Amino acid sequence: MRDWSDEAPLPFVGSSVPEVEQDDTEGDAETFEFDVVTTSAEPRLLNDVRMVLTEVGRRVEELVAPFYPPASNKKRPWAYLWAVTIPCDGCHRRFPLIGSMTLRHPYTRTGDTGQSMRLVTEGDAWRVEINSGVPTQAATFTAPPGKRGKAARCPFPNCGHPHPLDIVKAKGFANQYKDAMLAVAETEPETNQKIFRVPRPDEIEAAERVNLHDLATFDGLSAVPDELIPEGNKDNVRGSGYGYLSYGSLMNKRQSLLFATTARVIRDIHDELAIVVSPEYATALAGYASSNIVRQIKRSTRGASNLAHGAPNGARQNRVQVDHIFSSQSVVKHQFDYLEAGPGEGPGTWRSVSVSLLNALKKILDETHASGRPGRFRRASAVALPYRDATVDALVCDPPYYDMIAYADSSDLFYVWFKRALGKSMQGLFDGTADGPDGLQDKVDEIIVKGRGAKGAGDHRSSEERYEAMLARSFTEARRVLKADGHLTVIFGHSDPEAWKRLLTALTDAGFVVTSSWPSRTETAVTGVATISVTVSIGARVAPGTRPVGIAAQVDADVIADVKARCRGWDSDGLALEDQLMASYGAALAIVGRYERVITPSGDQVPLEYYMTLARRAVRDAVALRLDELPLETFDPHTRLAVFWHELYGRADVPKGEARFFAQSDELRLEDLRGPILTETKAGYRLRHDAPNKVTPASSMYEVIRGMASRWSAGTDAVAAVVADADLSPTDAHLWAVIDWVAAKLPASDPVAVALAAIKRNRGTVQASAAVASAPTDPADGTRNQASLF
Repeated sequence: MRDWSDEAPLPFVGSSVPEVEQDDTEGDAETFEFDVVTTSAEPRLLNDVRMVLTEVGRRVEELVAPFYPPASNKKRPWAYLWAVTIPCDGCHRRFPLIGSMTLRHPYTRTGDTGQSMRLVTEGDAWRVEINSGVPTQAATFTAPPGKRGKAARCPFPNCGHPHPLDIVKAKGFANQYKDAMLAVAETEPETNQKIFRVPRPDEIEAAERVNLHDLATFDGLSAVPDELIPEGNKDNVRGSGYGYLSYGSLMNKRQSLLFATTARVIRDIHDELAIVVSPEYATALAGYASSNIVRQIKRSTRGASNLAHGAPNGARQNRVQVDHIFSSQSVVKHQFDYLEAGPGEGPGTWRSVSVSLLNALKKILDETHASGRPGRFRRASAVALPYRDATVDALVCDPPYYDMIAYADSSDLFYVWFKRALGKSMQGLFDGTADGPDGLQDKVDEIIVKGRGAKGAGDHRSSEERYEAMLARSFTEARRVLKADGHLTVIFGHSDPEAWKRLLTALTDAGFVVTSSWPSRTETAVTGVATISVTVSIGARVAPGTRPVGIAAQVDADVIADVKARCRGWDSDGLALEDQLMASYGAALAIVGRYERVITPSGDQVPLEYYMTLARRAVRDAVALRLDELPLETFDPHTRLAVFWHELYGRADVPKGEARFFAQSDELRLEDLRGPILTETKAGYRLRHDAPNKVTPASSMYEVIRGMASRWSAGTDAVAAVVADADLSPTDAHLWAVIDWVAAKLPASDPVAVALAAIKRNRGTVQASAAVASAPTDPADGTRNQASLF
């Protein structure tokens, strides 16, 4: 919103980065021409950012040109496919770790047969062939058939020695990894299609000539980041679990050269700009250029793979991109076969990611009102806000999502490169005063749960109690700076009720009351890798001094009515059941917040957790789950829980805390469910689909149908005997409703679904046999009386 129109013209020629208004994916921009593009009608800032980005790209390409030979068409390849090689423990020959032999899927509509690799062994050496069509050879680093966990297999004839993942990792820590170039990615001039070819000897030699020791330091910092990845961080930066122990080692030598050169060029351009324009404008433009480094790193390092769109049968469009390095919002992945984007044109290159930056800036400037005032930004801690008491009208915060995202650990990769590019121009941010003792971001006051149990061992952030206490401190600080009529908005999302409990407890302990809440889809549209797709915005205000005391019965009724009413709107908006449960917590607290406290007839105060449980129950009742037109509430409690559990989680593991909360929603104890309904796993609890331990008249309907499914292989009489053991009527509508529902919910190939489908087909025979088996015994002759089916 700042007006830069009075700044002097920039000392650069023009722009080769185009004006692009359509959506871009930071990895799929096409070839650009070097024409000068300037538009006087555009905001000054947009024009100048485009010009600076172009100048950075031009200089970097010129400086690294000796290490990236041009292709036959005089243009540089847009990418290079690499693989890590290891020595075989069987034959001692070195071979590449390749996870996929596919380079480009076929596409039937255009007659494109696709491309794939094939390893050819010759004596003690290997080479890559690139062929048309789908792969005809298995990859060397995959999960063995029918097993979980990847392993490496030597491709040399008369060897084939397997290397389990632990052995492969050990080779990395023993410095036995070496990079090898497998293929080169070009763009065909005639068709503009991205294709792969075998690398030329001069291209391999050029990459091997890189010498990082020749690079000058950045004010005492090494040119390539030598900051170590903290121990125990392999779950967030996966490369550190394979022996890549510094942030610089997450790239190969030529990738490191490219980014070190880019950081150096940005520093040089800042110094040149500072002579011509104001210091503030020079810093702003350098900041935009440096942010593009992060966009490029997102599609670089050893975590960036070849993203071949399409399908092996050629049914879908088959374009090729560089995949981003995140397997979730918080995990930097590791690839043994990875794609290196070059300095030219194409997916993942500087020019490509510049397009999305410019589009974002253009959108913001287009939507900025002419009378808007420049914003003022401060970097500070949430537990020590730099504002006086009662001076802030509104405060909006997006608190850390409990144990879902390790923000600092996952962004240190970007931070170390930012320090090198901006350490001189933004000294207040990157002069080391904000660093921890390891040279990375200071994490002393970071409010997250960094792994629970063994995963968080030794990390001060692993304490859930600390997380809640720090949240309370930040909310107390928010209360201090807000005016008496100020508003606080908290944006949060997590599937675990325990995370919500800690957040809402911290909020209420700080003296706030929830006044409103609304769910919205906020994550996947932006990142494409969201852990959750819906977040909930919670409106809060400082608790009034005079609030009435609530009576539990009336407050309960109001919460149930309000949540059920909201569910109708959530259903219309297409909100998933799990998201509705999450949204219900804020809705319930908005009712409870009207009162100083809520008391039972005995005078006891109702805890916050009770209303979270009540809200979940209201959602369950509101969604009106019916089994063959029978309302869910008419089934026994254990079956009711099993059906609702299956609707939410299917066969997935559920953390223990969430499972306990789930049970409490039906006023059940987790201890009573373990065995009959749930089985305990390392990750928590899972719904049982196998045979129950025993079926008796006290068994739930869900246990009975599992018993029936387990006995199907023995015939209809065996199935009927289970019904008799449960002392159920063979025609019990609830029994057959559960059978129908479970059979429909499970995959058709699932053994339980197959058995239940067979039982349904033989329903009449099963009912007749069950009627005979359950007929009362005649005391005179010891036989059972025939029972009528009607």
